[in-house]
Amino acid sequence: MVKQLLIIVFGVISVNVWSQISHGGQPMLLNEVVEPISLMPARTAMASQVQSREQGKLPLRFAEAIYTNFTPQNSGEWEADANGYKVWRLAIKSEGAKSLNLIFDKFCLSDDDKLFVYNPQRSHVLGAFTKENNKPSKIFAVAPVAGDELIVELQTKKTVDFPFELEVSAVNHDFLGVHNYLKRKSDFGDSGLCNINASCESICSDEIRRSVCKIISDGVYLCSGTMLNSSVEEGNPLFLTAGHCTTNTSGVPFDYTAQTIIFFFNYESYSCDPVINGVDAQTVSGAELIAYVENMDFALLQMGETPKDNYRPYLAGWTRAETIDNAVFSVHHPQGDVKKIAVSAAAPVNASYNAKSYGGVSFLENIHWQIALWDRGVTEGGSSGSGLFTEDQLFIGNLSGGEAFCGNPYNDYYVRFNQAWNYNSEKNKSLVQWLSPDDINRTQMNGRELSSYKRVSHLNTERTANVLYDNRFTGSWSGHNERGYTAYASSFYDVESATVSGVYLVPAKVESSSQTINVTIWDNDNGKPGDVLWSRENIQLNSLYENSEALIELAVPLELNNAFFAGVELSYPASVDTFGIYMSDLSAEEGLNRAYIRQSDGQWVAFSDVHSSGKKASYWVDVLAADPVFVSIGDKPTSIKRNYVNILNHPIKNRTIQFNSDVRDLSTVEVYALNGQIVKTYVIQNPVKDAFSVHGIPQGVYLLKFSSSTEVFVKKVLIVD
Repeated sequence: MVKQLLIIVFGVISVNVWSQISHGGQPMLLNEVVEPISLMPARTAMASQVQSREQGKLPLRFAEAIYTNFTPQNSGEWEADANGYKVWRLAIKSEGAKSLNLIFDKFCLSDDDKLFVYNPQRSHVLGAFTKENNKPSKIFAVAPVAGDELIVELQTKKTVDFPFELEVSAVNHDFLGVHNYLKRKSDFGDSGLCNINASCESICSDEIRRSVCKIISDGVYLCSGTMLNSSVEEGNPLFLTAGHCTTNTSGVPFDYTAQTIIFFFNYESYSCDPVINGVDAQTVSGAELIAYVENMDFALLQMGETPKDNYRPYLAGWTRAETIDNAVFSVHHPQGDVKKIAVSAAAPVNASYNAKSYGGVSFLENIHWQIALWDRGVTEGGSSGSGLFTEDQLFIGNLSGGEAFCGNPYNDYYVRFNQAWNYNSEKNKSLVQWLSPDDINRTQMNGRELSSYKRVSHLNTERTANVLYDNRFTGSWSGHNERGYTAYASSFYDVESATVSGVYLVPAKVESSSQTINVTIWDNDNGKPGDVLWSRENIQLNSLYENSEALIELAVPLELNNAFFAGVELSYPASVDTFGIYMSDLSAEEGLNRAYIRQSDGQWVAFSDVHSSGKKASYWVDVLAADPVFVSIGDKPTSIKRNYVNILNHPIKNRTIQFNSDVRDLSTVEVYALNGQIVKTYVIQNPVKDAFSVHGIPQGVYLLKFSSSTEVFVKKVLIVD
């Protein structure tokens, strides 16, 4: 029976720490508690874990599948509100799971339908998924949600008896912990010496790191792979991995498996400290298997969706060179860990890999590169499919298997790109007809940038960070302390302009589940934080994790035309030392102090002015920014540049738009719907800082046209209920 209940929007906004390509919105806060359906894997996790250890470089199995057929017609509960929305919720629990992920064999949403997947605390929310996520196959994989219980929520205007095409066919029970380091205990103590964060080796460029993805297939296997450039400009990115990452244990490739693959972008740590985890916030679901050869162990996939621009995708270049003369390196996700790097000072040699495929087929002779010795780092289970690159940042092969692990850095084998190129003539068994169909004799191709976004970080050149304490007071310089500091901000004084779509925050300490923080961007007021330009308020601390970065995304990117500050505001009262963020020491760096503190009296002070040693520092608060333009280090702006208009409250939640400006004769603002229709005009009372109401305007995206006697400024805003 449909229950007529009041449905309100969830009030405390959680951090968008995990997300697939989604389309806004939040789960609804309902009055009814849904009892979960309890499930259990058919076999024990320990048996699977032992098996995965024995498999070496084969895909790392981190989960067990529990097959289901849950639909809105046969499971879950329905509720409704007075505005015509029906809400279906299905709660699933598999006791002891570190995370759960779902595969839909039927996923076909209609207009106005929104689907979310989240944990009961709503600290980990995926979605909204909409009809834009539909695929011809109707298969859809959802990334892991932390914990042993999740809720599927469908918001729809359809009637309850509508024949929804929505079926959860598999619930995958994570027994290793895919959201944490998946290192085996025997290796974990060696991770600082053995496995090296990819961002900490100069031989590897930022671009190459961004071409590498972690992948989950069938909801239970972990592998690695690389996006490659092609001469075809149109279409979604091509991705090369090991053939055994896209097959079942018989060696038969399945397009179903390809459809279930989830690609994780930028899962890496910017720090050289091996205990700092990255955030797997940016994913794409589904792919098409377009080329595969079992006895050459390669698979070429075409992603089912185009990665968003702020994923910063990069297509790696490649070479068909028959011999390599210099050092090589591999970027990979061992045990599903953050991006790591292995470096061999010696050139690889042509070799045969005496191994067989899942289906028992021997690999062809002389189609592999052999790495006789890794000088720094190694590969492990989960590294399968990862790329091998030259010092010139060109791809030459993908990892098939080998003997290397921590303590034994010997003998890994990579399928040679020059062999996979056209060893077979069939289109579905070669690379040439996909990567260079216009010139089959092409021997080399450079990489290609697909994004204008950059991660702007102020970690020091050694990429180290810590928590700084002081014997003059209890608590840290970057969190709750007895001095009652209320906010911490990092200065982006060298940014002339940028469009910010996200803020990275790296907590060092989180001990409270009841408190909240705000993540905020301020403008620059004579070298100190000024007016609030944007803020995500009431972020629950239980949605953040120690030593693990979080990405807080802006609903509407913020256009900035001057230096700015980004940081956190604390809630008080608090027990001492319950929360703090990492700091980076900039004392040995060229440039100015970046760390600023808001004292209990509301005044901002530079960290270098109040710390006894006068040292320079930065808080580990990075921004994700499109087209950032930088000024030279000596040109620190001291006041806000002229000719700007800033929206101060993104998104617009209370039907009042707040803005500020330095255009003294700013006179009017017109609100345009996306179809070009003017829906409201407001005569500006105070150009410096003003606000106006948009009550009566439906929620959605609008353009604001601000006009003065000489200039026009257009801003995009999102109005939500």
